[in-house]
Amino acid sequence: MGFVCSVCGAFHAERMLDIRFGLPDSIHNLNDGDRERRAWIADDFAVLDDSRFYVRGLLEIPIPELEARFGYGVWLEVEQADFAEVLEHWQDPEQSAFAPTPGLLANEVAPYVATNGLPARLQPISADLLPTVELMDSTHPLALDQRRGISAPESDRLAATVLHQ
Repeated sequence: MGFVCSVCGAFHAERMLDIRFGLPDSIHNLNDGDRERRAWIADDFAVLDDSRFYVRGLLEIPIPELEARFGYGVWLEVEQADFAEVLEHWQDPEQSAFAPTPGLLANEVAPYVATNGLPARLQPISADLLPTVELMDSTHPLALDQRRGISAPESDRLAATVLHQ
């Protein structure tokens, strides 16, 4: 099931419902040399300058008419103690019993604006799934979409933003 792109007008054969940010913006924006020298990066964890700690999670936006979700694999900046706790229990099959971890969104999620720094919480689900990210700001458009859901054409618009960067 594809869609007609709102940016280029072309038909894309598959509907894109997932976007994964490779790094927190503060690390992504470094040049290669600085990134290598200043950052430690793993699949779902990162540290910058031994003082900023990041965990990847999944921010989902419901698409009711498709009975699906649009997912952003985003990074949250968390406190060092919380980072150590999440890292220690990452493979724990009972991690869903742990309390949510507070943090700040560490990516600018286009086409939304001013998302970097939004308060959020990371909720562990299981050892084989990324924790979910729930935005705490009740007035930001991304947080509103996360709570209310979006239409299928709106999800296509979000995908088109990534396809044509």
